[in-house]
Amino acid sequence: MRRRSKRVLVIAGVVVCMFVIAGLALVRYANVIAKAGVEKALGKDFSMESIELKWGSVRARNVVMKDRAGKQVVRVEELAVRSDFMNIFKEEYTISSLHLKNPYIYVEVDNKGRLASPALTPQEKKVVEKETKRQSVKFDKITISGGSVDYLDRKAPRVPVLTKVRDIEMQMEDLAYPFANEPTKYSIRARVPTGKSTADIRSDGKIKFASQDVESASRVRNLDITHFKPYYDRQAKSVHVKKGLMDIDVKAKIANRKIHAPGHAVLKGLELETGSGLGDRFMGVPASMVLGFMKKSGDQLPIDFVVSGDLDNPKFNIAENFMMKLSFSIAEKLG
Repeated sequence: MRRRSKRVLVIAGVVVCMFVIAGLALVRYANVIAKAGVEKALGKDFSMESIELKWGSVRARNVVMKDRAGKQVVRVEELAVRSDFMNIFKEEYTISSLHLKNPYIYVEVDNKGRLASPALTPQEKKVVEKETKRQSVKFDKITISGGSVDYLDRKAPRVPVLTKVRDIEMQMEDLAYPFANEPTKYSIRARVPTGKSTADIRSDGKIKFASQDVESASRVRNLDITHFKPYYDRQAKSVHVKKGLMDIDVKAKIANRKIHAPGHAVLKGLELETGSGLGDRFMGVPASMVLGFMKKSGDQLPIDFVVSGDLDNPKFNIAENFMMKLSFSIAEKLG
């Protein structure tokens, strides 16, 4: 879970920087301050409705990036940049604030764990590389309001899982691009709607984007476990889960590509398929034992866990490790 969240943050940062670098190019070359000029520079898969340039600010509306199949993978209703343009002549260009209103990103990971979308075209890569070689950029503050992410995971689960994150409110401070190893503070609030519940997510911490080191404290409330069943339903005798919610609190630290994340979870409101036999299992534990414990404990099952491992180990999967630790903790709790 934390790895996927971190990946989305990195992708969002790269895409945001690409748009802002395009804006900086406009400021630098006043003769191409035109929508058609930007679209031509970045390629046919990149478009925007309008650009408004004032001294100290750039505002772009309805910025869109499509993939090679013509599908929108990035969309920003409004992108506003504020800065002292005289900084353009300095070695590091400082942007005082960047605000993204109602941005949308579609993220897809293929069955080998590679990022399939969004992906820059060769022309877009050349523009980004050219501008970043010319001048580095530092953002004092980045804010996002009304953000949305669709995340399609084709690798970790048994079958592909599409998770929708909505109402994203995010703030980041002190972000350098190209990515530096100085800590970037972040704060995220979001919701994950499913057919049976809407989870509330909060996360605060620091990220070093160059090394991908992370220190964070996260809280999830009312996560619908039926939506994530493909991640833990890997046994032939797994019982059908009709309903179930989970609260999660976790403090995660990633250093030198190694994760250590102790946490506490509470399973509640669990409903399993009626008529289950003794052989039926829930997360590897006899379903009857789980339901029996919850009946005696106010319909709740508290669990302590620790997710740990080497992110560079190809056999280590953070989602699978999380589910395994939960299963082990449930078994230990029930004796």
